[in-house]
Amino acid sequence: MTDTPAKPAQTQRFSLVITVSDPQKRVGEGGTSASYVTYQISTKTNNPDYHSESGSTQDIIVVHRRYSDLLLLHDVLANDYPTCIIPPLPDKKVFQYFAGDRFSQRFTQKRCHSLQNFLRRVSLHPTLSQSSILKVFLTSGDWDTYKKSLQDSLPSNKEDVTDALMNAFKTVHIQNDEFIEIKERSDKLDHTVSKLDKIFHKVVKKNDAISEDYVKLATALDDLSELVSGEDNNLAKNLKTFQEGAVQQSYFINDLNKYMDYDYLVDLKDLEHYIESMRQLIRLKDQKQIDYEELNEYLTKSIKDKDDLIAGYGGGNFFSNKLEEFAGINQEAARRDKITKLETRITSLHGELDKAKKVADGFEMETLKEITQFETVKTQELKSTLGELADQHIEYYEKMLQTWVKVDESLV
Repeated sequence: MTDTPAKPAQTQRFSLVITVSDPQKRVGEGGTSASYVTYQISTKTNNPDYHSESGSTQDIIVVHRRYSDLLLLHDVLANDYPTCIIPPLPDKKVFQYFAGDRFSQRFTQKRCHSLQNFLRRVSLHPTLSQSSILKVFLTSGDWDTYKKSLQDSLPSNKEDVTDALMNAFKTVHIQNDEFIEIKERSDKLDHTVSKLDKIFHKVVKKNDAISEDYVKLATALDDLSELVSGEDNNLAKNLKTFQEGAVQQSYFINDLNKYMDYDYLVDLKDLEHYIESMRQLIRLKDQKQIDYEELNEYLTKSIKDKDDLIAGYGGGNFFSNKLEEFAGINQEAARRDKITKLETRITSLHGELDKAKKVADGFEMETLKEITQFETVKTQELKSTLGELADQHIEYYEKMLQTWVKVDESLV
């Protein structure tokens, strides 16, 4: 991974609207390869670079991509823009795979919504949205050939993993107050979103049970209506009317539940992952700061060792000095040699320290910019999802009210 901050985005911004839809199960070539799911990705933009073939910026560009294609896009963006918060993708290793249910409508529709969230966040980012890899991904008709070269060019992340393990238990000695506040806010947001996720999972489960109860009630009313038919036609008619209302009520609950399960809960989980992506960037920023602080400590120690030698003490313990004397080593010459080596080391460390400081400061500045972008997108998403959740509930209660008012008016 390079330490060079991402280049600033171009000044001119174009509209970029990306829609993910129509998940379809595909069979591998020759019928022998494993089956997979493709997603239709439609792009509407006024950027003429996207319309080099058609020439009309009014055209909608349509391609079909697999989950692995989006994963590759994610990895390339992460490699090319190390100081950016790369929006997360839904995890490939989910329970549905182990249950053998990855081709079900419920799974593919939820994943489709999550992929939509990923590409929307990329399209809103001032730097990522103008990356060349995104344009190729959204427009190329020969993506399969192009992606092979991308896969070969991606570096291994072993070095990053090693650095992460080495610094896992290290902390920044002097942390910017702004980042302390950012971490506290992200912790609170993550806790709130996680709590909402658990609550709405319970709500969905409870609504499923209520819907089933309405179906059972409707079945019982239907049986009862048939039982009294011919003996009391008015009662049979009223029972039938009430039974139809119960069926409608079950449909309404299912519609509301489907929205919460397929959309709202997916949005909450994606937001949790998005928060974690922001934390990962902060940890990377901290790692650069730790590198600088450790170099500074090493430089301070080297300067102290040199000063001690110049002052006439230090430069080894008593026993090592005696061993050198017995070996016929000139102590004064050895001391001057150590001082010379320390001066060379100190000069080198000054240069490395300046570089580490620039890298740490650059990452901090870029991270603050990214967090500002994160806050903007997060606020828009929360406003949109909460507004949609409210609209779905309003629609549910309006339909329920209309249905039961009709039922009440029809009862004789």
